Amino acid sequence: MIKKLTGFLLLTTIAFSIFAQTKAKPNILIIMTDQQTAEAMSIAGNKDLHTPAMDKLAKNGIRFTKAYCAQPLCTPSRTAIFSGKMPFETGFVGNATEKDGQWPDSLLMMGKIFQNGGYQTGYVGKWHLPVPTAKVSQHGFEYIQNTNFLDYNDAGTPAYCARFIKENQDKPFLLVASFLNPHDICEWARGETLKMDILADAPPADQCPPLPANWKIPANEPKIVREQQKVSARTYPSVNWNAGQWRQYRWAYNRLVEKVDHYIGMVLASLKKYGVEKNTIIIFTADHGDGYAGHSWNQKQILYEEAAKVPFIISKIGEWKGRTDDMLVCNGTDIIPTICGLTGVQKPGYLKGIDISKRLTDPGKSLRDTLVIETDFADNEELLGISGRAVMTRDFKYIVYSKGDIKEQLFDLNKDPGEMNNLAVNTAYKKKLIALRDYLKRWCKINGDKFTANL
Repeated sequence: MIKKLTGFLLLTTIAFSIFAQTKAKPNILIIMTDQQTAEAMSIAGNKDLHTPAMDKLAKNGIRFTKAYCAQPLCTPSRTAIFSGKMPFETGFVGNATEKDGQWPDSLLMMGKIFQNGGYQTGYVGKWHLPVPTAKVSQHGFEYIQNTNFLDYNDAGTPAYCARFIKENQDKPFLLVASFLNPHDICEWARGETLKMDILADAPPADQCPPLPANWKIPANEPKIVREQQKVSARTYPSVNWNAGQWRQYRWAYNRLVEKVDHYIGMVLASLKKYGVEKNTIIIFTADHGDGYAGHSWNQKQILYEEAAKVPFIISKIGEWKGRTDDMLVCNGTDIIPTICGLTGVQKPGYLKGIDISKRLTDPGKSLRDTLVIETDFADNEELLGISGRAVMTRDFKYIVYSKGDIKEQLFDLNKDPGEMNNLAVNTAYKKKLIALRDYLKRWCKINGDKFTANL
């Protein structure tokens, strides 16, 4: 009875808070990291790192444990987040340069949507969007700072964020704090100087985090994903790594996550310093994940959980109590509808993502039971002609690529969270395979997705 009463009071508090926001116009702070897998937080049960700032957000909000990016690559994922549309819809399926004339004027960007809604808009940190930062008339972020790659980029972001918060403490604002790390793991893996930060030398392998249970390449994996790794040894220096090297990789990755967590803590401190903490809703996420040694994979692009799943937390510090939610979320399509729902700002009618704010007040409300995400393998800006789709349900995950003898994978994520047993080759799961294959066909037809893989 006490537990039920506590749960009721929690939901009542959130409902009242959201109701009050329709009058008070809450601030929105979006904190993004780059290449952070969902499990790289101590709040997620990872004992090999310590992330007090991320944990604080989770303890003061809702952590969605089944959140995915639209596509596990920088520009495609970011264009989805800031447009609300999937990469196959925008055409940005590979990395793209910051160049004028690429982004259609008819596709409203997040900053512009909130600028039109009467909000002060700011963006600090990594950009990597196919729109010039100087073209404020298109992206809508009036205050835009620290977007160029520099030494210690992330270290500068909290200061620029603090300045924006201070100058707009009496006005409703949308602020994006976009951090680069743990993306520096790419440089670390190839033995280069880190793009903006420094790390001590990794300890001996036996003193580094243990390998995940799924670190080996699984049987019946589509061979095409390993073939494409050969295109760039610079991108995939890990192809012939031994177990010790992978353990050191995980050590370095964890340290980079801890570095960015420290800077996130500084941004959160500024909310309190300038008296806006209680009226600011925070969304924490990442543009995509990282292989993190799972399936002997560094980098992203692949549709395995480590690369495709991302942290996703909606928080209001000191106002909401922490809980988890296992609803399927896509940060690329769902952030704009959600922050519009939380603020009353007009959402573009063409967006198909879900407004997660409806779930905050009613955890039992069903908003989505199946999710589709995509990938296009690329060597930075050069597409390799290999695309794929993944369909997630509550229990199963179906992956299909456009080329190869074995194109399909099917996993029971409850029994096999590491995705090591490809059930697509198991005749006992033929009905499930066909059902998910047919679902994808229908979904592609309804949504105008031209992906074909001879299904």
